[in-house]
Amino acid sequence: MIDSGMVSVIIPVWNVEQFLDACLESVALQTYNNIEVIMVDDGSTDRSTEICRSWEKKDGRFILIRKDNEGPSTARNVGLDNAKGDYIAFVDGDDIIHVEYIETLVGIVKRKKVYSISGVDYIRFGDFDIITTAHKWDMTEFHHYLPEDALRKLLYQNDFICSAPWGKLFSREVIEGIRFKEGIIYEDLEWMVRVLEKMPKSKCIGLCNAPLYYYRKRNGSLMETFSGHRLDVLDITRDIEDKAIASADLRLVKAARDRRLSANFDIYMQLWKYIRQSKAEKYDTDSCGYNNQLVSCWTQIKRLRMGSLINPNVRRKNKLGILLSFLGPTVCGWVGSRIISILKK
Repeated sequence: MIDSGMVSVIIPVWNVEQFLDACLESVALQTYNNIEVIMVDDGSTDRSTEICRSWEKKDGRFILIRKDNEGPSTARNVGLDNAKGDYIAFVDGDDIIHVEYIETLVGIVKRKKVYSISGVDYIRFGDFDIITTAHKWDMTEFHHYLPEDALRKLLYQNDFICSAPWGKLFSREVIEGIRFKEGIIYEDLEWMVRVLEKMPKSKCIGLCNAPLYYYRKRNGSLMETFSGHRLDVLDITRDIEDKAIASADLRLVKAARDRRLSANFDIYMQLWKYIRQSKAEKYDTDSCGYNNQLVSCWTQIKRLRMGSLINPNVRRKNKLGILLSFLGPTVCGWVGSRIISILKK
């Protein structure tokens, strides 16, 4: 077993009593023992606090920090402010990890001194799926990227470099002073872009395809339902495009524009379905400005679609959406919203 420095595992916790014990047990069983587990209870009103306290009592590596409910960004920031490890890992309170998860991540970082971030692949599973976290695995693929290459792949969404902070291990120095933007969702995308932008050019990211992180896809979760907060991604991707243009890096501009197109396409479909349902229920969506936002999204789709259509780096899913958009806003909204509904089932 590799033992090369302490790993701070930061776990934001909010009303996940049904899944929390399994999450914390999977962390406690790690083959890499030199860890501290910072459980940030974000004002839970269920038994989550009690479960965290029980783990704090029976395992000296577990630390509970309680705070008022302010969202996952603030909870992660509190964890970062209190972390003492040489490395930082994030785990969500309703997810679980393979017993060799931390050891594998540290092993990747230690393969070469230039690695400051390591990552593994992940598996989605449902609320009541049975997951085995002690099975053996084979690392059949290994990739390493310079920060600028990783940033473009992140924006194109066509590789297993995802924007989530979980599934990765960060050397302390590479994220020192970089905190999550509070009060928004899609904070992970905004944060990860800043991490890669500020990462020293001499450093690299090492990733393997071993699926060692298990992401629970919960029915009715914040990211599964529409709310006005989901519009945050439009501002985030607009800012990403603006910064890319300011950098004068044409390859980055193309990637940023495709990510902005993807965000506007996703929100357009959600808004189209939401407004249609609201009209059927005689709810006034104009008071929320959603009709204007729908028009704005369609304007961005038309502005950006040709650039992505001829870009060989753009994933097939985006190109199919672009082709659909040429049929017009009504057909695009009707077909696209139904595809989203089918995919969520």
